[in-house]
Amino acid sequence: MSPYNLKTMRTTEEFNEKYKQYIEEDHYGMDIHEPSVLAYVDQIFNDLIKIPGFQFSQIKTKYGMAIVYTNLYDLMPFVGRIIDQELEEKINFILKVEYELENRLASLNLDKDGKSIQPV
Repeated sequence: MSPYNLKTMRTTEEFNEKYKQYIEEDHYGMDIHEPSVLAYVDQIFNDLIKIPGFQFSQIKTKYGMAIVYTNLYDLMPFVGRIIDQELEEKINFILKVEYELENRLASLNLDKDGKSIQPV
């Protein structure tokens, strides 16, 4: 499939709707609202959902760090935890880059989209 055919994931609602059958019962799924994180995890989940029995309960930040809760450890004891840790590290990296970009743009009096911030 060409990457040009992929729809960019923009909201947690879209993400959770797409993967609702993989969200463990009584959990809320994705709770990180950064579009670049959603797009990255969506790309990874396209492969993870091929693992029979795969489910996740939450992907969120706690104390500013990403936390991924899946059942991969139960399905593949050693490898599953490594996958969860890699996901957390990559999400944290994306969040850090986004934070730095926003701060640098703000220092130039620009919003996240590069548009001028008008003083009130």
